[in-house]
Amino acid sequence: MDILVSNKKHTPYLKVLVLAAVLMGAFVWLMMQPNAQQRIASSDFWSGQVQQGDLQLQVSGYGRLKSKTPRLLTAQSNATVEEIVLKPGALVTPDSVILRLSDPLVSQALIEAKRLLNQSNNQFLQLKINQQRELLAQQAQLETLRSALESADLQVNAQSQLIANGIVSNIEFQRSLLEQRQLTRRLEIEQQRIAQLAQLHQANLAIAQSNTEAQQAVLAQAQTQQERLTVTAGITGVVQSLHVDLGQTVSFGQQLVLVGSTTDLYALLNVPQATMQQVELGQVVTINTRAGVISGAVSRIDPVINNGSVQVEVALTSLLTANARPELNIEGIIETGVRRNVLFIDKPVNVSPFSEATLFLLNEEKDSAMATHVQFGEQTNDKIEIVAGAKLADQFILSDMSRWLAFSTLTVI
Repeated sequence: MDILVSNKKHTPYLKVLVLAAVLMGAFVWLMMQPNAQQRIASSDFWSGQVQQGDLQLQVSGYGRLKSKTPRLLTAQSNATVEEIVLKPGALVTPDSVILRLSDPLVSQALIEAKRLLNQSNNQFLQLKINQQRELLAQQAQLETLRSALESADLQVNAQSQLIANGIVSNIEFQRSLLEQRQLTRRLEIEQQRIAQLAQLHQANLAIAQSNTEAQQAVLAQAQTQQERLTVTAGITGVVQSLHVDLGQTVSFGQQLVLVGSTTDLYALLNVPQATMQQVELGQVVTINTRAGVISGAVSRIDPVINNGSVQVEVALTSLLTANARPELNIEGIIETGVRRNVLFIDKPVNVSPFSEATLFLLNEEKDSAMATHVQFGEQTNDKIEIVAGAKLADQFILSDMSRWLAFSTLTVI
């Protein structure tokens, strides 16, 4: 009976001990489970697998196609924009009219130049008529002297036969000889005068012709000024930009239109400064115009860094795509080399080449991930070389995991 009483007294203590053991086990089990901060949903990240092989190194950049032979059209006089015929984006030929300007002073100068040229032509014509009249008068006088000299010659010949017979006196014969000599001299002088007159006429005509040519040059300049009020493209290409509005007054030398060639183009890429150490002259480039690709080669590297990027000029070496035109937005991929038989993976977020970072390595079941230190090498447009910290077929989380770096292990749910 005493024993039975004793067992009844210890029963409550046993219950307490069992309950305490159960609570302790539950506590330990809960402590061993990851908390909510260490759990991540599989839909919240993306992953990639470590691969091995040849890694084609590439550097990408964005930019535009540029014309090698742009033509900037400027105002040749103070004028007003009278008509805008073509706007930016329009395809043009050398004779395509883009703008029409008006300038009353140019129009007036053209009218005045035409008037002065007509006046100069009339004066030249009048001078020729006057010279011909003067020359005819001198020639008529010359013919009169020749007739008089012929008459004198006949008289001398006749008197020379009669003087021996005493029919003509010696003094009369001497008078006839004197008249013959005088007429001969006058004829020689008249011939010299006509020769000099011809030279004088030629010089006067040359002066008049020079004045006419000067007026023609003035007229040609005025006509050129008038023609330049009609602004034409001058080359085959596209209107890139228009710097004036309808009705605007422009001054001499002011920029009007920029026209670029559509056949003589090059590419200008903006490449991030961080990847520029891989870029060299002559490297092969692929230009994507969204309507096809164009091959090229690096022809110039700008030494100036602008907003964290460097401009790389690419000479195009293949046929242009149908949509190729100046200022077209493009993407370029520069082939910078090949890394043979290396480990690589799709580029994780916030990872740069030749750096070290912590990535989360997924286990085979993909239900947990362990923080792993990884060392990186060269990178391409979307892949990066792994130098240390991983092996072939390892699966890493590649999305932004900066908020989880405080944990060494994550549970994937």
